[in-house]
Amino acid sequence: MAQQQQITSSAPVAAPGPGYSSRPGTTFAPGYGPPNPNMQAPPPARTSMDANVRPPPMQHQQHPPLQQPSLSLPPLVGPLLQFVNVELERALWHGSVLVLTNESLLPHGARPLPAQNTAHSNGPGSTHSGYSAGPSGSGMHGGPTPVAGGVQTTNLHVPVVEVWDDGIHGPGTGKPKTFAAKALYTEPTYKYTFWRIDITLPLPQESEVDVAYQVFWGADETAVQSHSARPTYSFRLPAQASQWRMCVTSNNQFSRTVPEAARVSLNGSGPVFRDLLTKHKTNPFHVWIGTGGQFNGEGVWDDCEHVLRPFLLPGLDNLRRSRVVWTTDMVAAVERWYLLEYLRQWFGVGGNSPHEMEGQSCFRQAAETIPYSFTPDSEIFPGFGSYIPVLQSSPVFMGLRSIGVKYFALFQAHTMPTLAHSEHDFIGEGYHSIKRLGPYTALLTLDTRTERHLAGIIDRHSYDMLFAELEARVPMTATNLIVIASNPIIFPRTKNFEMLLRSANNAGLTTLFSYAVNGRQARNHWMDKDRFGESMAVTRLNDFWTSAAHKSERSFVVHALQEFSRRRSCRVTFASGHVNCLSSAHFRTYTDSKFDPRRHPEQRGFVSDFRSMIQLTVSGLVQEPADGLTLRAYHFAGKSAPFDMYTEEKLYHTFNVDVNHLPPPNNNQKLLGRRSYGIIIEHDFDNDRQRPGLLSFFYVENETCTGTAMPYIIRIPSLRFPHLPVANEGRPQMKHSVSYRNYTGAGALQNNGSSGGGELGGDPYSYNVPGMDN
Repeated sequence: MAQQQQITSSAPVAAPGPGYSSRPGTTFAPGYGPPNPNMQAPPPARTSMDANVRPPPMQHQQHPPLQQPSLSLPPLVGPLLQFVNVELERALWHGSVLVLTNESLLPHGARPLPAQNTAHSNGPGSTHSGYSAGPSGSGMHGGPTPVAGGVQTTNLHVPVVEVWDDGIHGPGTGKPKTFAAKALYTEPTYKYTFWRIDITLPLPQESEVDVAYQVFWGADETAVQSHSARPTYSFRLPAQASQWRMCVTSNNQFSRTVPEAARVSLNGSGPVFRDLLTKHKTNPFHVWIGTGGQFNGEGVWDDCEHVLRPFLLPGLDNLRRSRVVWTTDMVAAVERWYLLEYLRQWFGVGGNSPHEMEGQSCFRQAAETIPYSFTPDSEIFPGFGSYIPVLQSSPVFMGLRSIGVKYFALFQAHTMPTLAHSEHDFIGEGYHSIKRLGPYTALLTLDTRTERHLAGIIDRHSYDMLFAELEARVPMTATNLIVIASNPIIFPRTKNFEMLLRSANNAGLTTLFSYAVNGRQARNHWMDKDRFGESMAVTRLNDFWTSAAHKSERSFVVHALQEFSRRRSCRVTFASGHVNCLSSAHFRTYTDSKFDPRRHPEQRGFVSDFRSMIQLTVSGLVQEPADGLTLRAYHFAGKSAPFDMYTEEKLYHTFNVDVNHLPPPNNNQKLLGRRSYGIIIEHDFDNDRQRPGLLSFFYVENETCTGTAMPYIIRIPSLRFPHLPVANEGRPQMKHSVSYRNYTGAGALQNNGSSGGGELGGDPYSYNVPGMDN
């Protein structure tokens, strides 16, 4: 079968350049404006159940007071800029800014009373939300409206974001739009208050605009006096006619297990991140997609050992661990740790090692100037959800989950678990979202960590809500659906890998096995036991979509997306990270001469094949790449294989040459162990701006670890699947709805058919794969 997507090495295609224009009146670009009365309006978004799991009952436990290290905490932390959505009907861009404030950390003379601060008032054109005006009408007089989550509102000055979005004026030269904050949460130990500022801006019709903004905080006496005393930040606002540009990253922090020598050899955390920012300054990105690993929670076990010691006692079996009570001391210590570790990893508060400082500085610059959309992975702690049930359901694990998820919600989603679904449009029981990047591209972000347990990655009820909302929220004009998941959907299957590692481990040959694969490596961490006595290899492999434990769930997700692609004629593309190596892969329809291409358009090639989906997997932006043993094991397991009787699953030979233009290590052309990031750009292959596809770039670290080399390019044309009558010639008939609500274990056994998903029997995660009527 002739595949029309190509993989080459060349310079990126130029995207529309910067420019400025006046605000459009009632004129909209194609794809924007009020809905067509002939098109069915999507139903209102559903409100799902609260994602915040109630932590187990707590008991007080006496411990000697912990000597806290002296910290130099800033009174104002932030800003962090998040992309929320695009409202096509009114051509509006929605985003949010997060700032943390602590008035008690200001010098005494720099804390004016709220009533004395009258620098900003509700003038014409100002937009204030989430707070109450004081007696004089000034928005700065009043405190925030109290919300759930322990917000302390006494004598707090409400931060305001001032925005100049005309591309001409800036601080001190024009009247800004002002957006005020809503308090989300006050941290109990250091008394930081988290503020969310919602920003809504009209999209210009033709030319992109550089938007400047400042954070105004009335408690800072110097900042009240002068605009020049406050830093100015900027981001690029796309036009209605823009082709959106996205950067894709994974694993933005070094793991604690990376030795100092490896960090030195990689020139620290900055080279690839610095290269990303250079490209952003040249041609700014509209969205930063984080596939997980923006924060690494692995240190919670070591740094909080003083209170988690009853759970971590050596020699304690896991059944006894599951009975350890989650105490108030544990809550306080873990809460402090997550706050301070976010401040350290993202803002450098408390100090970083020399090899982390540049990456931390780059992260802060990126989070201030590129609107981000993040999904969690290691944000609770690495491997959460893939441990055995007796550990996963223990009070300590669930208590850590509750606090880790809360701080992910605060820092990365600008919300609280109690507000995420009712006010901020997250779907299901986790932090799933559907966002529109203009009329032609949509993001489906899957939270594959919050709901995870050993038998399943995402809750069945969340799937129901997700696919219902996918129909409602993705516009009919969309030609691309980018599915963001922390782990790749298409990746080497781990069954043989698991068997090999288990056999080596049981036979006591782990050191010999590691040395035989790569003589320079004395030992590989995959062979070790974790702190709970479980195999690190098995726990890590359980994280993968391609693990045997998730075979049926993966089949369901892929078939459901194939059905969406067929009915909407919308190309589905996967973007992932987590595995610390680069790869690209695809699903596609098998070519079969017994199917007439005139009645089965998917037989005509990639452009007409609704089953063809591309997987883009980036390696870590900062984290050390996967070692030789891991890459060879992945390569060994990465053979072409049938996904089902109609769909082939295959890794591309993307890396036929390395960045030094020599053959890749071990001639492994499918997987490359170098740090990287991805860029995805909407691209009109037919030059008619009717059905744009995607152009994807892998920017890979060069051999000297000083930047990146020439990119690997993957072209992804849009899908042109004609809406023909469904033929009934031995082909599976696609169901028009996807739901688990009528699922029964017996039904799954009867209907799994060729998917191979029936081996789990009556387990609630034995999915009834849609699209298979046998």
